[in-house]
Amino acid sequence: MTTGSGCFLVGAAIAVPRVFTEPDPQRRLQLLEAHPTAWRLGQPLYALGALATACGVGALAADAPARSSGWLAASCASLVLGALAWGWSVYLRATRPRDFALGRLPGWPFAAYVWLTLVGLSFLGAGLLAGPWPTWAGWATLGADALFLAVFVRARDIPPFVFYLLLGIVGGFAVL
Repeated sequence: MTTGSGCFLVGAAIAVPRVFTEPDPQRRLQLLEAHPTAWRLGQPLYALGALATACGVGALAADAPARSSGWLAASCASLVLGALAWGWSVYLRATRPRDFALGRLPGWPFAAYVWLTLVGLSFLGAGLLAGPWPTWAGWATLGADALFLAVFVRARDIPPFVFYLLLGIVGGFAVL
């Protein structure tokens, strides 16, 4: 989980992060055209990081006691499906940066990714509460998940790095 989260966050740091806070589509396009190599290099790290993090939850499920392994396996499945949707979104962003900057890519892959990740986080929180890990880790995961859900429903957007900050922290404590 921590390796995948780190990979995702490195991708986020490389791939022209200012593009995500720029409200003007033409300015976003200028940013991407000024840094095409950085943009393209960051995208695979985004996709790989999401998938590796999901697999990390699967590894946690494999070593977990029976009372939590089902929750963690469900979390892994949801996170893998989300990572696949995210991978498609990232592929489109890498191959069609102009369309990304101008908001012309399909929205369903990102929306599917977010919803599946939110479901995966809720299962992860339940699995942590049912297992031998500190109770606060389960409650913190569920609380962060509820906050992420509220932000996404209200704004119809959420920066994906927040998922990997949480998963990296949880993963770090899960191996202790």
